[in-house]
Amino acid sequence: MTSTFKQLLKVELAKALKNKFFITTLIIALLFALFSAWYMIDLYYYSLRGLSRMGGNQLIQALSLFNHWIGGEATTLGFTLFFTLMPLIAALPYGWSYFIENRSGYVKTVVTRSSKTEYFLAKYIATFIAGGLVILIPLLINFVVVACFIPAVTPSTMYTMYHSVYHGSLWSQLYYTNPVWFVILYLILDFIFAGLFATMSLTVSLFVKNRIAVILVPFFLILVLHYSRTFLAYKYYYEISPLNYLHSTPIINPANVWIIIGQGLLFFILTFGLTMRLGGKRELL
Repeated sequence: MTSTFKQLLKVELAKALKNKFFITTLIIALLFALFSAWYMIDLYYYSLRGLSRMGGNQLIQALSLFNHWIGGEATTLGFTLFFTLMPLIAALPYGWSYFIENRSGYVKTVVTRSSKTEYFLAKYIATFIAGGLVILIPLLINFVVVACFIPAVTPSTMYTMYHSVYHGSLWSQLYYTNPVWFVILYLILDFIFAGLFATMSLTVSLFVKNRIAVILVPFFLILVLHYSRTFLAYKYYYEISPLNYLHSTPIINPANVWIIIGQGLLFFILTFGLTMRLGGKRELL
C-alpha cells in the first residue's frame, strides 16, 4: 500500500462520510429506525398493561428486546420502509460519486498523481464503507433506544410463536442461547450487504450516463431478484431475496447461510471485478 494510495483513501473516506447526501440519508434512515422503536416500545408497555390486568402469565421470555428492535420485528412501517428501501438508502450517500467526478474532470486530475487502479480501489472502499455505515448506524441506535425501555431477556423456545425464530432458522441456536451475538451477526451481515448495494451504483456508473439511473438501477435489480421468488413458489423453500433475509424475522421462507454467502460473493465479484477491470481501462473524459 503506497503512501499515495493511503492519502487518496483518506480523501475518499472524508468525501464519502462528510457530504450532505450521507448526512441527509442517515437522518432519513434514522427516522425510519426511531419510528420503529417508538411503536415497538409503546406496544411492549401496552402488552404489559393488558397482561397485568389479567393477572396471569407475564410472558417475560416472550416480550424481549430481541423481538422488539427493528431487526427482530416485522410489523411497523419503519421496519418496512427501512428494509425495503435498504439498497436505495445504501447507494445514496456516495454511489453516484464517480459519475459526478468523471463528468467534472476531477478523476483525470487525480489519476495524474496516482493511478486508475488506486483511484478505483479507494473509491470502491469508500463507497462500501459509506453504504454500510448509513445502514449500520440507524440499526445500532434503534437497538440501544429499544434496550433502554425493554429488558434483554434471553428468549425461550417455549415462546417461538412470539419470536418467529424457529428450528432451522439462520443462527437460531444462538438466538436462544446468546442473543446478543445473534444481533451482532445480523449487524455485520447488514453492513456487508449495504456496502455491496452501494458499490453496485459505482459499477453501474461505468455503464450509465444518468445520475438518477446510477442510483435507481441497483435498487430495481434487487427488486427483480425479490419478486423472482414468485417463480419458485412451492418449488424452493429457502429465501433468495436480500430484502427478506437481512433481518431475523422470516417473511415467507427461512434464510439459508449458503445462499447468503453465495449471493454476497456474487455481488462482490461482479461489483469489484467490473469496477477494477473496466475502471482501469476506461478512457477518462
